[in-house]
Amino acid sequence: MNDKKERDPSQLPSALNNFSELTSRFGDSLPLIFLDFDGTLAPIVEHHADAAITSEMRELVKKLSQKFPLAVVSGRGLADVSRKMNLPELYYAGSHGFEISGPNNFSKDHQDAEKVLPIFEEIEPMLKDRLEGISGVEFERKKFTLAVHYRKVRGQEENEVHKIVLDTVKRYPEITKAEGKKVIEIRPSIDWHKGKAVEFLKTELSRENNAFSIYVGDDVTDEDAFKYVKNNLGILVGEHGIKTYADYKVEDIDEVKLLFEKLLKWRNE
Repeated sequence: MNDKKERDPSQLPSALNNFSELTSRFGDSLPLIFLDFDGTLAPIVEHHADAAITSEMRELVKKLSQKFPLAVVSGRGLADVSRKMNLPELYYAGSHGFEISGPNNFSKDHQDAEKVLPIFEEIEPMLKDRLEGISGVEFERKKFTLAVHYRKVRGQEENEVHKIVLDTVKRYPEITKAEGKKVIEIRPSIDWHKGKAVEFLKTELSRENNAFSIYVGDDVTDEDAFKYVKNNLGILVGEHGIKTYADYKVEDIDEVKLLFEKLLKWRNE
């Protein structure tokens, strides 16, 4: 693990305004690029199912992938994020890295997570029943995780959602929960996360030992990649309400596009 220090996002230097400094950290390496989906490539929306990447952003990602080894790392289910991206030539890590796919029919599921699947079949209907009386709760079932979205829940009822989910999860030592932006992720209680998925993908994307990488993400779950991944530069999109292990920041998705354009220009020089 890196020995990075947490900082307030407001203290992070701008990746755009300090681009020359940023690229100087690459050394002689061609960096690998890892990208979150929601809030980084696609805007956060009220209904998670409605999230969509624009054709402009998709084309930028496609161009980047032709110049840099690149993968998309998302909390969404693998099938969902790969369908929304619609770039089959890319590597994808879905469900926070518990399921991974890539070109030439590459596929890898976390074997220990497979053993936890029956518990999700048990708790999903249980939680739906217990949360039925709270308006605005939405469920997103993925292969290895269950997301409870509460973006539409009235503020005074958010604590009740958390209480019910925690009460349910603590009955099962095989699962745990993690916080995101107005979402609670229930996942296998296994030492695996986006950061470890990125470390695995590095070995697929590069033959170089401990290749240099860039990770761009906006969510609390992306902190695992900012903190854990070695020889990595983290770029936070916006803010997520807590301190961060990122190295630089961009303000929003529009600045993400500008960052991609700068990287393409740098690569072509």
